[in-house]
Formats: sequence, C-alpha cells, structure tokens
Amino acid sequence: MTLRKFIAMLGALTLTLAIGCGGGQEMSDEELGEDDEVEEVAAGDTAGGTAATPAAATPAAVANAATIMGMVKFEGAPATPGNVQMAADPFCASQHKTPVKGEDVVVGPGGELANVLVYVKNAPAGGTNNTPALLDQRGCQYIPHVSAVQVGQPIQIKNSDNTLHNVHAMPTVNRQFNEGQPVQNMVSTKKFDKVEMKPFRIKCDVHGWMNSYMAVLPHSYHGVSQMNGQFTIGNLPPGNYTLVAWHEKYGEQEQAVTVGPSEQKQVAFTFKG
Repeated sequence: MTLRKFIAMLGALTLTLAIGCGGGQEMSDEELGEDDEVEEVAAGDTAGGTAATPAAATPAAVANAATIMGMVKFEGAPATPGNVQMAADPFCASQHKTPVKGEDVVVGPGGELANVLVYVKNAPAGGTNNTPALLDQRGCQYIPHVSAVQVGQPIQIKNSDNTLHNVHAMPTVNRQFNEGQPVQNMVSTKKFDKVEMKPFRIKCDVHGWMNSYMAVLPHSYHGVSQMNGQFTIGNLPPGNYTLVAWHEKYGEQEQAVTVGPSEQKQVAFTFKG
C-alpha cells in the first residue's frame, strides 16, 4: 500500500468516527456562546478520571496589605423559609435525611445572616485571575448559593448528582446561557467578559427550587458571609473604599471604610426585615 493511499484511508476513517460520535450536529454560536469555552467531561473520561482545569494563577501579594473582617446580622423577625419540595425527583429527595429549607433567608440563632455578598466598590482592578471558580450542583442545590468571580475568570459548573440538571444563567450585561447537564460529574467551563456588580440569578429549569446568585467584579476583593455571619476580604491595598453588602431579599447597603498599611479592620452590617 502506498503512503498516499494510507493517508486517504486514515482520513476517511476519522470522518466516519466523527459523524458517528457527534451525530453530524454542530452547536451554533448562540447555543455555545462566542465568548465561552465549554468543557464537558464525564467521570473517568480523562486519564486521571477528573475534569481538566485551567492553569492556576496566584494573585500578586500587595505590600502592606490590609484585611477587612466583618460580621453581618439581621435585626427583627426574619421570614421563615419553608421546606423545599423535592419529591418530584426521587433522586433529589433521597439525598437529604431531613427536609431542606429555602436558602433565600438563612439566619443563625444569634441573628447571623448568611449568603451576603460583600465587595469593595471602588477597588483597583485586580488583573487576570485564571484560577477556576467552582459552582457545584450537589444534592439538587447550587453550592455556593452566592458567589462572585472576576472578569474573565474560568467558572467550572459541575453536576455532582446522578440526575439531569439544567444551568440557566441570566445576566443582564453579559451573555446568557442555558445548558443541560444530563451526566453525573459533567463539567462545563464558562466565563464572563464584562463587569456586572449586581448579582444575577442562575437557575435550574428542571428543579424550580435551585437558585444561585453570582456577581462579576473587576477585582478579587470580595467575600460572602458564612453561617456565622462572618466574611473576610484580604490582600487589600491601603486606602479609602466603599463596601457594598448585597442580599437577595433585603437589598444592599454601602459603608465607607479606610484601611491603613497592614491593618485588620473590623466592620459590621445589619439588615432589617
């Protein structure tokens, strides 16, 4: 067999396999998103059995960096979240031994308010961040419920559940996307290329109770209050800033803060019902 015939046969075989595996269909730019890189990996598909991740970048250390440590509390009688009804999907219901409460208002015994995004409104731009952020779908809930990423930062959206999820991101400044994830451990990698400081909703069209909120910032100076109401913003250059605290139900507040070299500043926010 001549070399020319061997190359021709190899090309024909490659084309046949591509059509057989892909069904001859191509995604349009509107389905995929011109600015998005999509990576769907089922468990065990890579050599190491895990999804490939972009190279991580360590944020540059700031000389004499300051740290803001804060507490978010709720004052008054918060709305009592009801139980999430997951019976429509037996898999979802099987993942929880006790009823799951709604996540729109999570208040601790001492009034600690969780899921509040706190960010520096007027911080200097933070350059490029190639360290992937993770948005997981686990137990038929988005984890984390509230988050912030940097412009251009990779976002790995993972389906850890053995059931179909649908990721429907609804930003108003950036391009929206709506993508199904039918396979457990599938990962889609996305990114947003425009600043969108007001958090937008990400929902699952299959499971109506699944919601997450995400902001896109030009820097990495942000934190989210945990179950104890606490948040931390580190590696901040000394200066005068405006902090914004945002909650999905109770809106947002602003607070001026000045941090000196190597200072650890304590701040507090209080939301009222």
